Amino acid sequence: MTSTSLTPRAHQLLTRIEEWAHRGPVRAVVVKVGVSVLGPLVVLAGVAMLVLPGPGLVVMALGTALLALEYDWARRALVACGRLLDRGRRAVLPKDASAGRRALGVATTVAVLVATTGITAAFSTYVGTTLV
Repeated sequence: MTSTSLTPRAHQLLTRIEEWAHRGPVRAVVVKVGVSVLGPLVVLAGVAMLVLPGPGLVVMALGTALLALEYDWARRALVACGRLLDRGRRAVLPKDASAGRRALGVATTVAVLVATTGITAAFSTYVGTTLV
């Protein structure tokens, strides 16, 4: 498996996992089948959690990370998501910004989290009352 601009620490971890998984031919097949079956199931569980209670985006990312152990396309998707999240973090909380700019970034992040949690709770309450 090729490295697609991973951090050295992530590359080292993946190398150790790949070495362990490919120590024997039977283990390699079992790991490949396990990853190929469990990865999509975890991603689908995350998709279901987008409308059901649960951390859907986190579970989808974990499923993609599981798939990234064997598939380059999943590894590239994780690298792209990581870059996007890092760009967003730098936009909201820049390292060289003034204290006021940092406070504004933290306040905006907290406001978005509170608003999305409130919207989710209101939607869940509405759906719960209409289905009963």
